[in-house]
Amino acid sequence: MQRSFPLKVVSTLVCAALLATAPAVASENVSCFSNGGRYNYCSARTDSRVRLVRQISHTKCRQYDNWGYDRNGVWVDRGCSAEFEVGHDSYRGGHSDHDKDLKVAAGAVAGLALIAALASKNKAQDQRDVSSWAVGTFRGYDSEERVDVEITILPGGSVTGFAGGRDFTGSLEGSKLRTGRHEFRIERAGNGFEATDVGDSRHRVNFQRTGSGY
Repeated sequence: MQRSFPLKVVSTLVCAALLATAPAVASENVSCFSNGGRYNYCSARTDSRVRLVRQISHTKCRQYDNWGYDRNGVWVDRGCSAEFEVGHDSYRGGHSDHDKDLKVAAGAVAGLALIAALASKNKAQDQRDVSSWAVGTFRGYDSEERVDVEITILPGGSVTGFAGGRDFTGSLEGSKLRTGRHEFRIERAGNGFEATDVGDSRHRVNFQRTGSGY
């Protein structure tokens, strides 16, 4: 039987995706000087997001030429001195990494929304797979196992019961009934059904309804 994701679990995943991809708003300004035209590295938590906000030197600062950055700081060289904004919200325009994060978040949420829709569809399909005549509580005698059997089939396909004093669980999908180590093919018969072991056609159990069902 195809399993569907509980909608509560899917909702939790959606919230987790939003929290995981939502950018923080903390930022700070860092001034870095290339005194005497020498290379200088200024440590700062950049999270790989840096924006030059004010040039201090007469020498024009050109990114990738005489200034740059990594996740742990900003570097300047050959006379560039400037004030930089570093941190999560340092990009406010253009196509920034922040924009990419938002696109990733949107994609994640869209994917999880699709999972939620499929989960709902699969749940409805599971319920349609169980015919109304197969829903309810039934009793029969298993001559092969030499035990009385009582079985309850729910609308969603879940199966519970007991045989010879032992409880068991299983599932019903279409005409396939799985209980413990056995798999049966069921066919409607009177006010119940006949279950035939898929692995041994001689192993059959005739079940009769005990109540009005669900």
